[in-house]
Amino acid sequence: MHNFLGKIGAFIYCSALLGASVAFTISDADKNLNRTVTIEAGSKIRIEDFFVECPEDAGFITDISAIDTKIPAVYRLRVIYDRVFEKDVILKIEDHTAPKGIPLPKMQYASLEWPEASECVGCLYDLSGIARIEYLNGTPSYEYTGDYTVPVVVTDWYDNSTIINVPFHVTDDHNAPLFYGIHDITIGCSEDAVIDYYSGITWKDDYDEDPKVVVDTSRVKMGEAGSYVITYKAKDEAGNVRRQDATVNIKEEVFEDGVRGTGAAWDTTVHREVYKIAEDLVAKLKGKNETETARNIYTWVHSNIFYRPVNESQTFEEAALRGFTQHGGDCFTYYSTCKMLLDCAGIENMMVIRYPIQHNGHYWNLVKLDGEWYHCDSTLFDYHWEVFFKCTDEEIKDGHHRFDGSMLPVRAGGTPEYITEQQETENIE
Repeated sequence: MHNFLGKIGAFIYCSALLGASVAFTISDADKNLNRTVTIEAGSKIRIEDFFVECPEDAGFITDISAIDTKIPAVYRLRVIYDRVFEKDVILKIEDHTAPKGIPLPKMQYASLEWPEASECVGCLYDLSGIARIEYLNGTPSYEYTGDYTVPVVVTDWYDNSTIINVPFHVTDDHNAPLFYGIHDITIGCSEDAVIDYYSGITWKDDYDEDPKVVVDTSRVKMGEAGSYVITYKAKDEAGNVRRQDATVNIKEEVFEDGVRGTGAAWDTTVHREVYKIAEDLVAKLKGKNETETARNIYTWVHSNIFYRPVNESQTFEEAALRGFTQHGGDCFTYYSTCKMLLDCAGIENMMVIRYPIQHNGHYWNLVKLDGEWYHCDSTLFDYHWEVFFKCTDEEIKDGHHRFDGSMLPVRAGGTPEYITEQQETENIE
């Protein structure tokens, strides 16, 4: 009886409020309410979605400001409407939207392992996050040169998937690079002799514009007469390797008047002349200390010798004479001229050779100044007109000055990572 009177009272109250000429019941209010509402993840929560015809005074009693609609979940909310009605409703946040992304076109050699599917798509976006990226039909296995479209499936954590078609250009390359101009090399027996193993040698690949090339010189014993086999190795991007041998012939030394030559009698008058030139010049370049003297030497060499190729083997004495008298030569001339002046000044120094050699070699000096070893390079570079003087490894670090630190004493500033000859050679097998 009490419930019945309550319903009658509510009916009379609602009718009075609305001024309705038509009877309005609690049942009608319930029919206007959507008890369960489902929205897509990332959408806004709107009171309008919970009604067939939303009352003007409808609103949420539950604080919805803390709900992250990007995360699928189920919530129980309480709403109020028509001034007197408070009801519980269910909000479901679901993710039915597939991920989005773009294809990343690929160049692929048929002989190489195919990339992971994840490497073939980019700019991926999904509210719930990416769960899987895989090839639709398994890892491709195209064997012939051509253009192909490879479908990649991207799936989010709610199993929504999208297919992204990735363009592939496949190259069937089984041809190793070719060498041109490989020849035997003959030099004198001097330990100071320098061999440019790449002089006159070129290489080419039908697809790879810059195949990796090294020369294995591990069997050459500088300063010891004999014939030694060296091996040139070229490897292209497809993994094809070419090996070709040549011979280094080191001739017996000829000694005259106690002076070592390079396979032919060395003119002792010339030998004395070059050292006389160096000693006279050092007397003019002497500074207040070793560092100032070394700086003067490098400045003189850098300013008085101009770069020009030298197509012959030479000892450092021969190269230094060229620098003093012809005022021109290659990087070995710059190195040798500095070495002779530093030797005459009593400043400890040694050679640094660029490693790995790429197309041609480069030589500069390592000089001990103030108790520490520093890089010093006086070569006149087109890209750098200043003198590299008293440089740490970090200060001289560029493409022209890569070197094998295991062959040198620890330099000022410490020893960074370096590539050993064995590691470099092992990269081409």
